[in-house]
Amino acid sequence: MGGISFMRVLHVITDTNIGGAGRYLENLVTQPAFSDLDVSVACPDGSLGDVLDSIGIERVPISGRDVSFSFPLTMELTRLFKRIKPDVVHTHSCLSGRLAAKSLKIPVVYTKHGEVLGLHSMAFPKKLLNKWVSSLFSDKIIAVSNHVGRQLINSGVDPEKIVVIHNGIEISKFQPKNIDYLRSREERDQLLVGTLARFDPVKRLDVLIEAARIVVNSLPEARFVLGGTGPMEEAMRRKIEDLRLEPYVRIAGFVEDVPAFLSELDLFALSSDSEGLGLAVIEAMAQGLPVVATAVGGVTEVVMDNETGFLVPPGNPRAMAQCLVRLAIDPEMAARMGRAGRKRAEELFDARAMARKTVEVYEEVLRDSVKRKD
Repeated sequence: MGGISFMRVLHVITDTNIGGAGRYLENLVTQPAFSDLDVSVACPDGSLGDVLDSIGIERVPISGRDVSFSFPLTMELTRLFKRIKPDVVHTHSCLSGRLAAKSLKIPVVYTKHGEVLGLHSMAFPKKLLNKWVSSLFSDKIIAVSNHVGRQLINSGVDPEKIVVIHNGIEISKFQPKNIDYLRSREERDQLLVGTLARFDPVKRLDVLIEAARIVVNSLPEARFVLGGTGPMEEAMRRKIEDLRLEPYVRIAGFVEDVPAFLSELDLFALSSDSEGLGLAVIEAMAQGLPVVATAVGGVTEVVMDNETGFLVPPGNPRAMAQCLVRLAIDPEMAARMGRAGRKRAEELFDARAMARKTVEVYEEVLRDSVKRKD
């Protein structure tokens, strides 16, 4: 480990439901590169906490459920850091964690999982504030895609603070079925289209439901399954009922076994308005599924249009439906895209490489911290 014989790393995440950040964290800390580290996670009770407990990661329950900053949470984390004495604090959208760590002169790594909101309307004073905040409260910022890295720079963050490390997954967990699986309409009873997403407004699951309405008019054998939970779940149930799509669209709830969920699908769809990278798309590609996804954020670094799937404009259910139908009626094209997606996931989005690069960041900030103290 570059001359550093021991390192205690504390992750701080306040998510309760499991979204992209939670799955990223699970994939990260279970890699071989982390086996020589003393790793723990400060995380509230909830679905994510349950998963971390189940895989044997040391977890410290905290308050601040789904909150990035509050004064009480900052004080709580300050007390926690004094007790645990981590060498590095790695935060996931938790400003309180960064403030608490820097107040104790602990090196901070911050992963920016999503896009920078409001970038196009961001005024110059806000960019100066971003530069000041990033300079004071983060030693390194990990961007999960080149797109997010560029956004951070455009928002005023010092480029020297930023390192791009693409999200990775445990490829071996995904075992594609026969990738020539998608049969012609005459041979199949059902076509199953699915997605994995937190039920949040930015995921625009309403668009996917509208696309489902269009698809089933052309392909009555098509069925849709939406995996995930979140604040928009009831609203999406009502939309399904309003469009009388109950026989065709179902909500699966929290998905514990992602590979098993994906193995049942024929096609994968992503309807988000914003994505830092699109972890669910990487997982679908690893499963050998052709993908139809919105051309937003880092998704364009994952999906190769007309090679591993189709990219469509956000907020356009008709375009999404048309591409899903194209794949459904052309099994050879779907199989070809599925194979290409699996190959791309293997080559570019392996969690082992992500973990190695992340540990290198820890080593760098810790060495720099030791130099400053000297």
